[in-house]
Amino acid sequence: MAHEQIHGGIVRAGTPGVSLQVILGFLAIGLPEALLGASWPAMGAGVHAPLVAVVGIAAVLAAGSAAAAITAEPVVRRFGSGRTVDMGVALTVLALLGFSFAPHYWVLLVFALPYGIGSGMLVVALNAYVAVRSANARITWLHATTAFGALVGHTVLGWIIADGADWRWAYRTIGLVQLALAVVLAAGTRRWRDHLTAAQMAQLGETPYAQGDWRHDMRRPHVVRTLMAMPAAVAVIVLMFATTSVEQTTMLWASSYMVHAGGMSIHTAGVYANLFFVGLVAGSVVAGVVALKVRDVWMVVGGIAVLLGAVVLMVVPMAGLWRALTAPVLLGVGCAPIAPAVVHATPRLFGAARTPAMIGMQTAAVSLATLVSPVLFAGVERVSGSMHALPWYLLGFTVIALAAYARVLRVARLHARGG
Repeated sequence: MAHEQIHGGIVRAGTPGVSLQVILGFLAIGLPEALLGASWPAMGAGVHAPLVAVVGIAAVLAAGSAAAAITAEPVVRRFGSGRTVDMGVALTVLALLGFSFAPHYWVLLVFALPYGIGSGMLVVALNAYVAVRSANARITWLHATTAFGALVGHTVLGWIIADGADWRWAYRTIGLVQLALAVVLAAGTRRWRDHLTAAQMAQLGETPYAQGDWRHDMRRPHVVRTLMAMPAAVAVIVLMFATTSVEQTTMLWASSYMVHAGGMSIHTAGVYANLFFVGLVAGSVVAGVVALKVRDVWMVVGGIAVLLGAVVLMVVPMAGLWRALTAPVLLGVGCAPIAPAVVHATPRLFGAARTPAMIGMQTAAVSLATLVSPVLFAGVERVSGSMHALPWYLLGFTVIALAAYARVLRVARLHARGG
C-alpha cells in the first residue's frame, strides 16, 4: 500500500492516480447537474408534456438522490469508495443515454430514478472520501470542479440546441462524455485507498479501529435516529437545507426576477442570470485559496455574510446595471465556500467512522431543498403577486442558515471545553 503523508493539513497520497480519480469523480457529478432545467422547454415539447411536468421528473430525481444518500453508507463500506463511484457514474450514464432515446414522458420518469440514485451515491462516496483526507482548500477546489462541470454541461447543451440540433443530441453528447469518464474511473478503481493511516486518524483525534473489517462495520450501521440525536446534527442538516435553498432558488428564478422585477428583456436576463454560475465557480477557486489560511468556521460565516450582502444589494435602489451585474455573482460567491467547509468539518464534529452516514444525511437535505425550495417560492410569488418577493425569500433562508450555524458553533465550543 502506498504511504500517505499529512502536510499542512492536506493529505498527500503516495498514489498520484487517486487525485485524478477524485477530480474526475467530482467532474462527473457536475456535468449532468444543470441539464434538466435548461433543456426542459425543448424536451417537454419533444415528448408532448406540459411545462409543469418537469416537477415530476425533478421529484423522482430528488427522491432517488435522497434515498441513495441515506442508504449509501453500507454500500460504501461493502464495496469501497472506488466501486461506489464507478456504480454511481454508470447509473448517470444509463440515465443520460436513456433520456436521449426516450419517446414518452413516462420513460423520462423511469430513467430519472437511476439519474437521482447515481448522483446521490457519487456525492456521498466522494465527499466522505475527501472529508477525512483533505484540507478545506482542496475540498473547495474539488467542489469548484463540480461547478465547472455544471457550467460545461449547460454550455454544451446551449450550443447544441442553438445550432438547431435536437435536445436528444445534447443529452447523448453529455452521456458519451460521462461514459468516457466512467471508463477512466473504472480503470483506476484499485487506486482508491479506503483505509486511514494511524497519522490520519490522529489528525482527526480518533483511535483507529480494525482496518478493513467492513463486514463488522455493516453489522452496526449508523441509523438515522442515532445520528440525528447527536449534538449539532439537526443544525448541520438545517444549514445545508437553507443554503441549498438559496442556491437552487436563485438558479431557477433569477432570470424571471430580472425580467419581471428588473425590467430586462428575456435574452438579457438569461445572460445575466448565468453570472450566478460564474460566481459559483470563481467563488470556489478564491475560497480554496483563502481556505489555505482560514478555518472552516470563517469560511461558513464569510459565505453567509456575502449572501446577506447580495440580498441587501437586490433590495437597495440603484441606477444602471450594477445591481444586475453584481447580485448574482455575489450569490454564487456566497454559496461557494459553505458546503465544502461543512464537508471538511463533518469528521471533526461527528467522527470519521460516522462521516459517510452524516454526509448522506446532508446530501438528502440538499436533495429535498433542490425539490422543495424553488417550488415553494412559486407559491410565495403567487400569494404576493410579485417577483419582488425573491430577495426577501432568499433573506429568510439566509437568516435560517445563520441561526443554524450559530447552534453548530455553540455545540462545538461546548465539545472543545468538555462540557
